[in-house]
Amino acid sequence: MNITRHDIISILHEHLVPNTKILAMWLEGADATNTVDEYSDIDLCCSVEAGAITEVIEHARKTLENLGSLDLIETLDTGEDYQHTVFHLAGTSDYLLVDFNLFVGRGSNFIEADEIEKPLILFDRGSVIRYLGQEEYLVTKKNSQRIQELKNTIAQSSRIEKYVKRGLFLEAYGYYQRWLLAPLIEILRIRYTPLHPDYYIVHISRHLPSDILMRLEGLFKVNSVTEIEVKSKEALLFFNETVTELSTNPQ
Repeated sequence: MNITRHDIISILHEHLVPNTKILAMWLEGADATNTVDEYSDIDLCCSVEAGAITEVIEHARKTLENLGSLDLIETLDTGEDYQHTVFHLAGTSDYLLVDFNLFVGRGSNFIEADEIEKPLILFDRGSVIRYLGQEEYLVTKKNSQRIQELKNTIAQSSRIEKYVKRGLFLEAYGYYQRWLLAPLIEILRIRYTPLHPDYYIVHISRHLPSDILMRLEGLFKVNSVTEIEVKSKEALLFFNETVTELSTNPQ
């Protein structure tokens, strides 16, 4: 039997919806944004009653085993009101992981008319999924404050230069990533995807204009401390240009 993502989503929906301890179930990621391809995993989320996480995880495991044996069950993150467990069915694509995220008594906040992150709601009997207006959400992000913090980070790029002068490639490359490229990516996110400044490189190739993306990609292509020295100056210029654009076109 060739198990498809549709089979997995359908059986989990069918078997979990009768469980009254589950307040809501929704899909995020590629299924919600209609960008599924052969490499897409499944991002399935549930809001559950307090004390029900273990029961619902076990319910999901048994449900998936109706399709076949599981060769991966791994809890990646857990807390008092959250747990992220990954499942994989033996014999399915290596990419077809099931990221099963449980939230206790709450859903997620989504942004109206946001095409980057949105839910595909399977059910919401607890009315836990909330939509915020874009202006309301941008106020909570405090991007202007973050811009100043990023400028303070970039101001410490001399940390890269000392390793360049010492001829130590690994140290220079690591600091180049931390003190220049990471803040550059975030400032570009604030400029072009202000609702999601913390997405880092997740689907960045879809989110940035093609000319900006090509310029950014070029800064990652370094093979020596000499290239790091040259491209550090280019990255700093790119950062400052973006800050100037943001000052004239504030988000």
